[in-house]
Amino acid sequence: MNKPQPKVVPPEAKSEKTSPEVERLQKELWEMTDLAKRTQANLENYRKQVEKRMEELEQQASRQVLLDLLPIIDNFELALKNKGCAANSSTASPEFVQGMELIYAQFISLLEKKEVKIMETTGKKFDPYYHEALLRVESEQPENIILEEFQKGYTLHGKVLRHAKVKISAGKKQEEKNKENDQKSNQENKNPN
Repeated sequence: MNKPQPKVVPPEAKSEKTSPEVERLQKELWEMTDLAKRTQANLENYRKQVEKRMEELEQQASRQVLLDLLPIIDNFELALKNKGCAANSSTASPEFVQGMELIYAQFISLLEKKEVKIMETTGKKFDPYYHEALLRVESEQPENIILEEFQKGYTLHGKVLRHAKVKISAGKKQEEKNKENDQKSNQENKNPN
């Protein structure tokens, strides 16, 4: 059902046998066809830009809602860590604690469905892109190893949603480093090879 498109001749390709009126009409037709093609291309580009912008706005809104949920999840984790204290009190029944665990599991399931991932931190190397160091302490661990996590970090689609708040190692105590260096230099002095 496609109509054959009329052959549009650019105004530069003049024929000796065409009248000035035909040439003028061909030139107008060529200009209008060119304008229509450019307008159609501009409209298509605009449509793609609007779709991309709408997608970005949806992701930003989703990101903000998820950020608002994270403190609630933190509070559930804190409550579940202290469930032993609540279980011993006369006001908390085992059913209540079990209900809290179920609600927490629903929150975690929602995060997974929205592609939110919990960062693994303890024992990993500190990365300022993913972690926020709140404390730096001397320890037996090598320097910049995460010793403890104070608050979980999350990623959304591979991008940081919230940085993990952590305690990192500053390495061994200076006195221990000096002793190790002294021992190494003593051994090197004894064995000059």
